[in-house]
Amino acid sequence: MMLPPSLLLRPAADADAGFLQALYASTRDDLRQLPLPPAQLEQLIAMQQRAHEAGWRAAFPNAEVLVLEHDGMAAGKAVLDTTGHDWRLVELALLPVLRGRGLGTALLTALQARARQCGASIGLAVLCTNTGALRLYERAGFRITGGNALQHQMAWLPEN
Repeated sequence: MMLPPSLLLRPAADADAGFLQALYASTRDDLRQLPLPPAQLEQLIAMQQRAHEAGWRAAFPNAEVLVLEHDGMAAGKAVLDTTGHDWRLVELALLPVLRGRGLGTALLTALQARARQCGASIGLAVLCTNTGALRLYERAGFRITGGNALQHQMAWLPEN
């Protein structure tokens, strides 16, 4: 996978647990709006993270967790299932302070290059309300293929 020199994509390690927890927590603005004491809120977010991870691990047991580093610091993650020829981007998350800087685009471009070499497509689901992610995926050549009132199903084909 070709990434700019400032970026590195590597398998997650045990030492990344704290970063992955902080990254998940950074995506939960919905929970942070609840009128809870800080300790209780952190417990709720941790519980939600465990449930979220258990859910995708059950659905995609072969998925790999990849950590994106920017200038030597953990910046985001991708969860990717490369089983068969229809890969699944289970999750993509970047630290909020690093969004809008091209890191997501670079990461998707690298994953697409890897998929293209294997003749694989990439599918994903994105919340209908996540307009920033939806724009990112559309710019990267993903197209809406279905979905429901909550989420769009999207796909990228190697010939796109």
